[in-house]
Amino acid sequence: MLKINYLSDFLFFKKIMGVNGALIATMTQADEMKKYTDVIFNNIGKNYDLIHSHGCFPLTYHMMKKAAKLKKPILISAHQTHYDIDTLLFSKQISQLFKIFLRRYYKFADIIICPTEHSRRIVKNELRIDKPIKLISNGVNTQVFKHSIKKRIQFRKTHKLNNATVLCVGMPIERKGFYDFIKISKEMNEYPFLWVGKRAFPLIQRDHNYNVNNLIMPGYVKDIIAAYSGGDIFCFPSYYEGEGIAILEAMSCGLPVIIRDLPAYEGRLIDGENCLKARDNKEFIEKIYYLINHPEESKRIANNGINTAKKLDLKETVKSIYEIYLELI
Repeated sequence: MLKINYLSDFLFFKKIMGVNGALIATMTQADEMKKYTDVIFNNIGKNYDLIHSHGCFPLTYHMMKKAAKLKKPILISAHQTHYDIDTLLFSKQISQLFKIFLRRYYKFADIIICPTEHSRRIVKNELRIDKPIKLISNGVNTQVFKHSIKKRIQFRKTHKLNNATVLCVGMPIERKGFYDFIKISKEMNEYPFLWVGKRAFPLIQRDHNYNVNNLIMPGYVKDIIAAYSGGDIFCFPSYYEGEGIAILEAMSCGLPVIIRDLPAYEGRLIDGENCLKARDNKEFIEKIYYLINHPEESKRIANNGINTAKKLDLKETVKSIYEIYLELI
């Protein structure tokens, strides 16, 4: 049986950085991959067949440099680009430095996995990486991410949710549209707005004061299925995503989703079919009201979202990745 060395800086800095999409993809794919291979994490030795990197920071860079000298095959899942940095102070300067670093990092790969066509274009055209690129979704475990009536009742009771609830899941940072979410909630103060997620790197992120009576922020929620089940509409105003794992999770849990109209979603998320798209806060507000006032439309979009999630099931993702492992060995 093959032994795969999964690399991720985020495993070491989970308490500081919180849970992000790259870490979720790493752990869920690794758990499913154990059906096909042995999986180890951040192993600095030589006893493995292939590296699959989900990180992009100095730790994984150093380990891949060592693996390249040993002539070990290297597969990289491209979770990050230089656009992920724009929430930090001095972001323009840091972004350019990160772009240079990423070029060096991705050049270690024998094959790169990108979750969407948009991320592929960034890696190929903006980072100028001339390596084989495979398009494979990060996937969502549709057997785990299911709506639970029992969890919904308990979650809503715990957080005193008595009306249609607008939910978002992610780090409360500018890139994720957190401050827009606050503004939207102020305009719709008759409804509760719930943001689930832990803030990371507080010292180097822009701070913001807010005082909104209908905004609930429980931080990190261990039972994320309960949070998805407790919401009624998933509003995701993020300004940049590689794929948007939280969107797939929300869809799988049966929530209708409203997203910002971004290139990353083209072809997969279709406005008026499996989601609604908005370009600014005004349109987000209009579409939230639309779903609240048109429950049949809300249900139709949610059902289409469930079907979309099933097509991007984690099992199919892992099968495709395993085929790449065999190709590289």
